[in-house]
Amino acid sequence: MITLEDKIAIQELVARFAHCSDYGDWAGLEKLYTDDVVTEMEGIPLKYEGIAAQVEHAKESDRQAQGKNRHYNFNLYIEEEGDEVVARYFFVNANAGGTPMSAQIVTTGRMRDTVVKTGGEWKIARRYVTFDQTFELNF
Repeated sequence: MITLEDKIAIQELVARFAHCSDYGDWAGLEKLYTDDVVTEMEGIPLKYEGIAAQVEHAKESDRQAQGKNRHYNFNLYIEEEGDEVVARYFFVNANAGGTPMSAQIVTTGRMRDTVVKTGGEWKIARRYVTFDQTFELNF
């Protein structure tokens, strides 16, 4: 059974992800994942497997947003599902822009993070993203 302290640590994990991603702390971001982490996105044929792929995706998002990518997470709840611990929350991804009034929402949706405690720390093992918008990627 997860404890209140575990839930707080998992909330901190989700918050750290946003801060590390948005402010280019790539070394900090690496520490948040298990070695075999996988991120999948509903309806999009992309899968990021392993820590390096997660960090490269964050770096590319940072590059595209010119360092102004911002992740906001809301309505987080944590529960046990069988043998797994899952953090579910809504997100807003925004581009902060370079001048006042230029910020814009890029996308919104839901996250489902399967988290595991390893070495005394909670880490993201699997992330499943469901977007509110439908869009296609051009490869």
